[in-house]
Amino acid sequence: MSRRLYVHVGLQKTGTSYLQAALLNSTEQLTAQGLDLVPPTKRECFELMVVVRNRYEARRDEASDRATVDRFTSQLDKASGSRAVFSQESLAAAGPGQIERLLAACGDREVHAVITVRDLARQLPSMWQEDLKAGGTTGFGAYVRGLQEQERAGKAKAPWIHLDPPTVAARWAGALSADRVHVITVPPAGSPTGLLLERFARVLDVDPARLEPEDRPSNSSLGQVQAEVLRRVNAELPEEVHRRYVYGDVVKRQFGAQVLGAQEKQRILVPAKFRPWCEEVSERQVAELVTGGYRIEGSWDDLRCTESAFAEGSTRPSEREVAAASVTALAAMLAARGTAEAERRTGEIRVADDGLLTKVKRRLGK
Repeated sequence: MSRRLYVHVGLQKTGTSYLQAALLNSTEQLTAQGLDLVPPTKRECFELMVVVRNRYEARRDEASDRATVDRFTSQLDKASGSRAVFSQESLAAAGPGQIERLLAACGDREVHAVITVRDLARQLPSMWQEDLKAGGTTGFGAYVRGLQEQERAGKAKAPWIHLDPPTVAARWAGALSADRVHVITVPPAGSPTGLLLERFARVLDVDPARLEPEDRPSNSSLGQVQAEVLRRVNAELPEEVHRRYVYGDVVKRQFGAQVLGAQEKQRILVPAKFRPWCEEVSERQVAELVTGGYRIEGSWDDLRCTESAFAEGSTRPSEREVAAASVTALAAMLAARGTAEAERRTGEIRVADDGLLTKVKRRLGK
């Protein structure tokens, strides 16, 4: 009997960071249950995805790419368990040729695709935030209208592809078969903590009680006001700060996650004018998934939009709210900088005092 490889392909913003953290925190427990993480680190998973999807083509090196794929194949061969899992959410956008490229590297493994999906109304604010965290400057309403245009034009590419589970499932089923595609629905708001992980664990055939999820989410969201602050800041940043390696450290992780993410938040809701479109798309997607014959873990009802996801009034923060959040963010940044500077100067004074005391002792012959 062939050993299995579960390829968790996303979709983005469906609890992927939470699930990946639980896997990485539980490698020993998983190994004991016959499940290996291949590749074993988040960085290697990302690098393999980049090669498979031919991302950043201008900076790619053919020999390095070949080594990345060969290393993955070797890791699968050497893995001792009956099952393995590879999780990388950007694989959701992989085209048929890219999927075949990955499958060619999987040796004799019986590959299964795992797709986590969430209702559209909760996905939209999360996807917009991801756009802002990558330097975007588009307002929420305009962002949703852009997605509407993509969906109505039938464009199966980013960012809409990450909101189009039937297309993603069909692509993987075309390369595998429908019975090797597992669809896991993200539980609705208010569900018991850990329910998504339980569903994921059932597909992987492991005991969820032996997994160690993070106490706090590793991919924290922004509130309505904080998202608007980040959007405006992005619009004022010079081009050199928008470079990927600079922006990721300075703006996304420090300013966005640590400073704005620490503020009290108000949930981002979808304007009510988009509700008919959201419900229409959701019903069509559920129907397509049901007829696709995929294995379901959860409930198709989880993918239907709820009334609480929509806002009847304006979703635009007031100027007073934006100003208050901006001042709070500035104060937090100055406080952190001031504390670090105070510690540095205290250390300099201590070193200077120690040096002076040493000189005095030498003069006194002590």
